[in-house]
Amino acid sequence: MPAPSWDLAISVIFLVGIAFGWILQKDKIIGTLLGVYVGLIMTQAFSGNIQKFFQGDTTLFNQIWIRADASPFTVNVIIFALCIMIVSTRANVSSSKSKGLLSPLEIVVYSVLTTGLILGSLAYFMPADARTPFIMTSRMAKFIIENYTFWLAAPVVFMVVSGFINKDKND
Repeated sequence: MPAPSWDLAISVIFLVGIAFGWILQKDKIIGTLLGVYVGLIMTQAFSGNIQKFFQGDTTLFNQIWIRADASPFTVNVIIFALCIMIVSTRANVSSSKSKGLLSPLEIVVYSVLTTGLILGSLAYFMPADARTPFIMTSRMAKFIIENYTFWLAAPVVFMVVSGFINKDKND
């Protein structure tokens, strides 16, 4: 029996992401999406200093230092995940509720875009040589990794477009 491929794992992650978005509803999935963007910014800003701290190169308050073999990938993922959890649980994002078919469609699109952005970001945190096996063995991973700019921009574009559609619908 052949082993499951990464495409299957990625498909399951997208399905879980859609179910998660459906449970959370639009306001919370947008809060999670904002948490992903905050996580990306915080990871870029602080991962170098935190990595130096865990290597023992930097002290905290001139007294505390840790000597650990934490990889940059691990440090990035922890910062990223913490930011997503904190922002998505504490963000009070609310929008006007749209009626009709667009609202469930919005939830699915936001869920797919958020999941894709998270997966693309995790792949982006990996060293380039670690990404190569995923690109070679999985069409979905290849699409996610090679189109990372799409995953960064698409949620913002969709947010703006759906804002115009909902505004016109509510007028």
